[in-house]
Amino acid sequence: MSWFEENKQTLIALVEGIIVFLILFGLIVAAATFYDFSQTNIPVLTFILALVCAVFLAKSVYDIEIDKVRIKKKGEQLANKLVASSQQLFLEVYNNSPVAYLIVGEYGDIVSANTAAARLFGVSTEHLVKRDLFSFMETANEEHQSILKHKFTEGITVSDEEVKISREQDFSWTTFSIFQFSSTDGKKLTLVTFVDITKQKEIDIAKSEFVSLASHQLRTPISGMRWSAELLLMDGVESLTKQQKRYIDRLLSSIQRMSGLVDDFLQVSRFELGTRVVKEESVVLRDLFDDVVAEQVEKISVKHLHINKEYDDSITQISTDQALLRMIVTNLYVNAVKYSRVGGDVTLAYRKNGEELIIEVRDTGMGIPLGEQPRVFSKIFRASNAVREVPDGTGLGLYIVQKAVQTLQGRVTFLSAENMGTTFTVVIPTSL
Repeated sequence: MSWFEENKQTLIALVEGIIVFLILFGLIVAAATFYDFSQTNIPVLTFILALVCAVFLAKSVYDIEIDKVRIKKKGEQLANKLVASSQQLFLEVYNNSPVAYLIVGEYGDIVSANTAAARLFGVSTEHLVKRDLFSFMETANEEHQSILKHKFTEGITVSDEEVKISREQDFSWTTFSIFQFSSTDGKKLTLVTFVDITKQKEIDIAKSEFVSLASHQLRTPISGMRWSAELLLMDGVESLTKQQKRYIDRLLSSIQRMSGLVDDFLQVSRFELGTRVVKEESVVLRDLFDDVVAEQVEKISVKHLHINKEYDDSITQISTDQALLRMIVTNLYVNAVKYSRVGGDVTLAYRKNGEELIIEVRDTGMGIPLGEQPRVFSKIFRASNAVREVPDGTGLGLYIVQKAVQTLQGRVTFLSAENMGTTFTVVIPTSL
């Protein structure tokens, strides 16, 4: 569009104003030239002129106000059209989206549901309305559901939390998100989304079951190989040459690494399948920690590491799952030894704080790069400097630690800086 077309109305109004001015100005000049004002009553003339000016001024004000009203009405009409169009677009997206949407009231009551939500829940949209949202949901444990309810009540945004949706005869795995907003009348509402991940979950479960089965099956031949190698050393060590003994030692070392890898895969599959049953028993802390340290004596000696033990004598034993606790301490301690440089320090500590046991494993090793720290507890993840300096590793240790801590209803955190070392802190209850 050209400049002239954009400003056409303004130019027309300007030309009309100039014409009216010229006509009025011409009349005034003609009157001043041909009319004798000597006999004119000046007050009357002044009054007439003032009245004419007032009329023109009032007309101008009137036109301006009329234009404002017209512009306002046109604006309101346009806004109403846009609102109606936006509402229609929202309703189309809301109702026909493949993602399940619910609009939920302040107390968890379902106000509205789209077609995808009705399909996901296995009922009609009418049957969903006024039902309690959380009555359909199942989580890993009651604590998880309590946390979700608390976040909902407090208006805290939730994104992609994994929950199960109960239906009449079965259930669906979903990721659950909530976003709160206010309606036009100020009422607090929540938009809830569910994304069906049942197929992906079934695939993950099948993978975990396969890993679990394979790990179980592999343990038998690995045990056989280890026993055979150990029997060779026990029965014929005098008849073996140094080279043959070195081969057998190397074979035993490889078998040990393979056995550890299979055990790690087995533990991961148990956690993911939810088949790991917690067995509560009395655990003597000093004995467990000393056993873990003793298992790494050779590696500590080779790297000339300084081991510090900071045990709280006010607590001697706790009631927990010994296997899980050993798993946590072992993985953290092995990592500290593995990633410490020659002559470094490793500290293993525990202390009591109220009804909680606090475990710390500190080292002065290579540390974890800042940009990679959010992924530390991810499955099969190893930091770039760890891969570069210590190629041997599966990336499962810290994942197993986190799962074991969660199973014991605890929490794990860490502080780390590259080339400055790492401190892992585990907090678990002293009694399950």
